[in-house]
Formats: sequence, structure tokens, C-alpha cells
Amino acid sequence: MKQIILQSLSLINFKGIRSLDIRFDPAQTYICGENGTGKTTVFDAFCWCLFGKDSLNRADSNFNIKTLDENGSPILKQEHSVTCVLLVGGNSVKLQRKYCEVWTKPRGTTEETLTNHKTEFLINDVKQSTKKDYDAEISAIIPEDVFKMITNPFYFNSLKPDVQKDMLLEMAGTVTDGEVAALKPEYLSLLAQLNGRPLATFLKEVSARKRAIKDELSTIPARIETAQRIRPEAEDWKALEQELKDKKAKVAEIDAQIADKNQVAEAEFQRKYNIQKQISDKQLELSRRQSELRSQAEDSVSKAQQEVRDLDYKCASLVRRLENINREIADRQSQLDRLNQKLVAKRQEFLDKNAEQLTFPEGAFVCPTCQRPLEPEDIEAKRNELEANFNRSKAEALKAIQAEGKRLKEQADEAQKFLQDCKVEYEKAQQELDSKEAGLEAKRAAVPAVPDVANIIAEDSTCISLQNEITDLQNQLTQEAKTVDLSDLKEAKAALGANIDELVKRIAKRDQIERADAEIAILEEKRTAANLRLVELEGLEFTATDFQKTKDAELLKRINGMFSLVSFSFVDAQLNGGEKLTCVCTVNGVPYPDVNNAGKINAGLDIINAICKSKGMAAPIFIDNREGVNQLLPTVSQIVNLYVSADKELTIK
Repeated sequence: MKQIILQSLSLINFKGIRSLDIRFDPAQTYICGENGTGKTTVFDAFCWCLFGKDSLNRADSNFNIKTLDENGSPILKQEHSVTCVLLVGGNSVKLQRKYCEVWTKPRGTTEETLTNHKTEFLINDVKQSTKKDYDAEISAIIPEDVFKMITNPFYFNSLKPDVQKDMLLEMAGTVTDGEVAALKPEYLSLLAQLNGRPLATFLKEVSARKRAIKDELSTIPARIETAQRIRPEAEDWKALEQELKDKKAKVAEIDAQIADKNQVAEAEFQRKYNIQKQISDKQLELSRRQSELRSQAEDSVSKAQQEVRDLDYKCASLVRRLENINREIADRQSQLDRLNQKLVAKRQEFLDKNAEQLTFPEGAFVCPTCQRPLEPEDIEAKRNELEANFNRSKAEALKAIQAEGKRLKEQADEAQKFLQDCKVEYEKAQQELDSKEAGLEAKRAAVPAVPDVANIIAEDSTCISLQNEITDLQNQLTQEAKTVDLSDLKEAKAALGANIDELVKRIAKRDQIERADAEIAILEEKRTAANLRLVELEGLEFTATDFQKTKDAELLKRINGMFSLVSFSFVDAQLNGGEKLTCVCTVNGVPYPDVNNAGKINAGLDIINAICKSKGMAAPIFIDNREGVNQLLPTVSQIVNLYVSADKELTIK
């Protein structure tokens, strides 16, 4: 068995404890003091160092690590750390967790501000790169879930019953379904239906199927009642069918009389239809002839007017063209004037520069260092140097002025040429415009007068003939025709139709009755079948529950064999006589919740001994309220007793 021994624990600024170093006895250590002196804090520190949580499994974000001042505010700029040394399988391991403040100076300020916190992790004084690395090392020593169960005697019984049960089953091993099934034949049949599924899943399926059947059964009485309520009363169906046959025969006789009279009406309708078609054809022919005459009369006028419009458009285009050329001429003339002005200025600049003469500045022939006049030979050399520099600078300036003047002359020549081209183009366009305007006036004068189209149409022989034919046909259309009175026959047929509809509705009730009776019979069959399925499912449910009880009983034999004080049951009796599947712990036959604190502690130690044996490891057990226990159950684990005493300060014994 891997034995984990807590050798030492060091706290710095942890939950109100400024500094504390504890050396632990390998067998048993007492941490004594009044309430509030920090006994539980020691256990919190140990848990936090390993897992970042306190003894109540709260993460460090949910409890205050920092020491508080008299006003309850955290004391800042303090390092918070817990260091523990463990002896694991004979090897010493030093673990340390630090909670550090991060202070920064915002830009533009001189004071530091608390902006964040960070946690550092060390193993054997070596800083770990990540929390993940640290957690992996801790998990290799002892997994967190195992630590909780073997260090706190109250932890296991605080878990949910199903979690306790799963843990106990894991410790005790399993009883196979085959071993249980061998006890009763119905168990073998149950296993066949399970088909490898867990029993709990099977029971859930059975329960769901039962609920579905019960839901179905709950609706059947209302459905039967509804079918019975809407079922019509039976009548003399043969008499109704004969009456319906007779009235249909009378309707057939009336339809024959109406058909005879409708033949006359149909002939009159056909006559009017033929006349109306002739009228439409003649009107279409007349419209075409009128359009032809109108087109012929207006064609010459339209052609002349179109020629005027075309020539007018061309004149307008030439006017716009002349306007554009005028703008171009004005722009080029303005540009040419500016260039000529610049040329005049350049010529004057050249003359001014060419007329410049060399003048010697004052002190030109004096030594700049000692301020004494230069020697005659030095004066001559200085004079020649100044004259050479002046002549070179003057020549370069004159050359630059000439080059700029040449560029301006080229631009002016180009502008002058473009200006002349624009004037020539303007003259040509003006001549073309004068010519076309003269032709436009001639065209306008030559447009013929609009003819009297209405008079032309009125005197046309073809139009007159067609109009006369249309009038004759319209007269034929208005001639009186022999009318056919069908009102009496239609009234008689309508009355018979209403009687027939009523008879059909009454006879249709027979089908409604048959459908209602069939639906009721089907519902009764469904109710019987559903009740049979429900009985079958309840039998399966009973067998499955009994199977589980039997399996649990066998498991409990193994489970309870692991303990000396406690025992477990997976069935909780209910006041209504039923049973609830759960996990119930008793201590010497007394339910765990009813046992005193000493009994609960020893029960927890009994459970821890079994878990340690199952997991193959032991770790320090922290026993709170140790003063209430006279005799502890023997354990293979190291014991840390949190003992309420009269000591004003925390005392280690």
C-alpha cells in the first residue's frame, strides 16, 4: 500500500494566519486551540496547496485567501503561500502554491495599481511552467477524488446515495447477472430480454412503456363516449332508399322537358351569335379601310414635316458646334496672351542679367584671419578667382533664361497654330450653317396643308357600303325572338332537389352508425390489449426489481464484509409500504444521521480503511471536533486531530 505521510506544512499570509510552520508526527498529531484560532484553516491550507480548493471543496475564487485588516479589507502587497512536504512511498516531495498580486503602473501615472492575480506552482523548489503540469504531478501522488474520500471521515456519507453505491460496488467487485439468474427461472427469461442492456435502462424503458399504455388507456373511455354521443339513431333504410329512387325519376322527367324547350332557345342563341360575328367582321374591315385612307392622306404631309425636323436638328447641332469653337478660341487666345507676357518678361530678365557687372565686396582683399591687406600677388589671384566665379554664374543663369524662353516660345507657337485652326474651322461651320438655314426656310414653306381626312372617309364608296351592311345586320340582331319560359320546371326541379338532398343526408347516417360502431369495437379491443400489455410489463417490472434486490443482497454481503462498524443497504422502506432504491448507511444498526458525532467519525474511519485497502493507498486523515471522541477506530493512515481546547493560540502537540 502506498503510504502518504504529511511531514510539514508552512502557511504565509493564508486566511488570517501570517506565518505558521507545523511538523507532523508520522502517526498522530494534535492541533489544539479555541474556536476561531485556525484549526480548520490548517486543513484548508493542505487542501489548497494540493488542489486549489478548501476543505469544503470551494475554489480559491470563492473563499478569501488574503489576510484582512480591522475593517475587513484585504491587506495588499503580501505574498500568500502554502508549502507542504509529503513522504510518498518513502520519498520526500516538497509542494508549494503561491497566490501573488500583479501590480502595474498605468501610462502617465507614478503610482502602481493592482490589476490582476496569478498563481505559481513549485515542486521540490522547481517552478512549474503551467498549472496542468503541477496538477499532473499531484494526481500521480493521489487523485483528487480519492484524496477527498480518505482524508475526511465525513466526506463519503455527504455524497449522494447513488454515488456512494457506485463507489461501494467498485470496491466490492461485481456479482454477475448470470450468477443471480441461476437462482430463479424467471431471471433467465429477464436476462434474455435485457439483451446486454443495463437493468436500470431496461426498467426505465418498461416504466416509459407503462406510462405510454396508461396514457393511452386514459383516453379510451372519453373516445368511446364521444363515438356513442355522435352516433345517429337508426331509421327505415329501405323506405328511404325507395323514396329517393322515386324522386330521382321525377327529376329525370323534368330534365327531359327542359331539354326540349332548350333546343328552341339554343337555335335562337346560335342565330344571334352568327349575326354578331358578321357585324364584328364588317366592323374590322371598315376600320382597316379607314386606317388605309387616313394613312394615304397624311403620308405626304408627314414626309415633308420629317424633312423639316431633320434639317432643323442639323442647324441646332451646327450652332452648338460654333459655340464650342468660340469657347476654344477664347481659351487659346487667353493662353497665348499669358505666354507672350511671360516671353516679354524673360527677354527683360535676360537683358538685366547680361548687363550685370562684377563688384568687389568690402574686405574682399583682406585676410579673414588677421584682417591685414593681402599682398599684391594675392590680390591679383583673388581678383581673378572672383571674376571667374562671377562669369561662370552669369553664363549659367543666361543659359537657363534662354532655355526657359525657348520653351515658352514653342508653347506660344503651338497655341497660335491651334488658334488659327479653330478660326478656319469656325468659318467653315458658319458657312454650312448659313446654307442649311436657307434650305430650312424653303422646306418649311413647301410643307403641304393637312387634308380633311374625315371628309375623305365619308365620301369613300367602300366605307359607305360596309357601314350599310353593318346597319342591316344590327337591325336583324334586334328582331324579337320567341321566348322560352322554364321557370315552372326549374321551381319543381329545385323542390325535388331539396327533398333528395335531405334523403341523402338521412341515408348517410347509416354509414356514420357503422363507422361509430366499428370505432367503438376497435377502442374496446385496444383497451383489452393495452391492459394485457400493462399486466405483462408490471410482471417484468416486478421480476426486474426482484432481480435487482437479489443482486443487491449478494453485493451487500461482499460490501458489508469490508467494514467492522458500518453496514449498507440499497433499499429504503417507505411509509406507504413500498421500497425506494437508494444507499443507506447504518452504524451498529443505527441510521447514520441518528448517530452522535463520535460514532460518525469512527464510521468515517471504518469507511476510509476500506477505501484505502481498495485503492492501495493511505493519506493523512483530518478529524475535526476530535475532542468529542474518546476512542478512535484503528487506521493505517496518519491522523491529524483538530482539537478544541482552552489554548488561546494554535498549539501543536
